[in-house]
This record gives sequence, C-alpha cells and structure tokens, in this order.
Amino acid sequence: MERYRTHEGIIVGRKLLPGGDVILKTVGPGGAMDFVARKAQRPSGRSGRLMLFHHVRFQAYHKPERELATLTQAEMVGRLEQLSEPTRYPAAACLGELAYLLASPETAEEVWILLGSGLRGVAGSDNPLIPLVWSGWRMLKAAGLAPSPHSRCGHQADTLELSGSLACSSCSSGMRLPIGTKAASALARILTQPGSRAIEALQQGGVSEALLEGLLRYSAYQVEPLRSEKSLRGSLSAKG
Repeated sequence: MERYRTHEGIIVGRKLLPGGDVILKTVGPGGAMDFVARKAQRPSGRSGRLMLFHHVRFQAYHKPERELATLTQAEMVGRLEQLSEPTRYPAAACLGELAYLLASPETAEEVWILLGSGLRGVAGSDNPLIPLVWSGWRMLKAAGLAPSPHSRCGHQADTLELSGSLACSSCSSGMRLPIGTKAASALARILTQPGSRAIEALQQGGVSEALLEGLLRYSAYQVEPLRSEKSLRGSLSAKG
C-alpha cells in the first residue's frame, strides 16, 4: 500500500496540540479522515490553508503502525469566508459535524456533495437554517437513515417518530416529536423532491425551525448527539 497518498476534503474540525501541531478532521469524496499537521501553528507553518471549512487538496503520509496520517503537502482549493460570521458559523459547524459522522466509504461521495452544497447555502442565504435543514436531512437520506417520507399509519402526518417514521399524533408511538402537518409535508418533500421545491416548503413560517429541532433530535437518536448543537441553539436564542 502506498504510504504517500493524495486526498481532497473540507476541513470540519481542528484541535490544537502542544508544540504547534494540529489534528484536523476532514470530509471528502473518499470518506471522513483525521490527520495531523506538524507545527502548523508556527509562523512558518500551514495554518492559513488549514482553517475550518477550507476545501483542501493534500498529500499525507500513512505509516501502518500509526493511527493518524501526517500531512506533508497542502493546497487550498477554495474557501467561504462568510462561514466565520457569528450568524453562520454555528450552522456550518453543525452541518460539518453531521457530515463527518455520516461519511462512511459507502456514502461519502453523496455526503461530500451535499456538504459542499449546504455550506455554500449557509454562506449565501439570508436564513442559514434553511440550507442547514435541507442538507442535513438529505445527508441522513444518503446514509440510509432518513425516516420514511410516507405516513406509517396512512393518516396525515404531524409527528416524527425517532425510530424512523412519520405518523399522525393519534397513531405515533415510541420516542417522537410533534412537528405539525406543514413541517411533516415539507420533510417528505425534502426527502423525495428536487431541492428548489423543498426549499419553497421550508420558507413557510415555523417550518424550518420545527425541522431543525427534528433534525437535531433525530440525529441524536439515530447517530449520536452533535457537540455543535449547544452553540447552534445559543445563536438561535441570541437571534430571537
């Protein structure tokens, strides 16, 4: 196996280590990957090309007995500077963390595309919650974890069952979250229709907020709780 390999990805996590090293988490078309950038925080290091949400192409050294590959070269392909804004960063962080959890080798190609689309939407939208909600649910679908878009009981859905179904409040069971009929209908459109039609449904009053709550609760149940959730909720409270 080649020890020097070329990768591509979006940086979705950074951890500074003593001595100037940085551990980076990336999501790319080949999956989620962690690697270490040696001395990246030194003035002569690569810190400027290795910031959160930068799209990078890099070479890494993979030594069999080491868990982490070591970055040897890095080239920045692109960046979205708007994502550092306080009103956008929490949504971008949430989307990046979810993508990292879902980007297995089998699902990575589609998750990678959805992450890029979602981050561009968060960077440019007047309401970053809308692209976050759309991309988050679509990534769950790409990973095979999304709820059925059709009501389990055959009645008009208004409740999200965290086990993986939409149902009416009278028939729902187990861990569930009332989201209302408009949000349930919008979720079905997200999971089955082109993005433009789903975005229209998310622009109705209260729908994106209900489906964000659903996304956070559903992801915690199906995958694991997102550490970025606290920051996201704090930004929403401050905005409100």
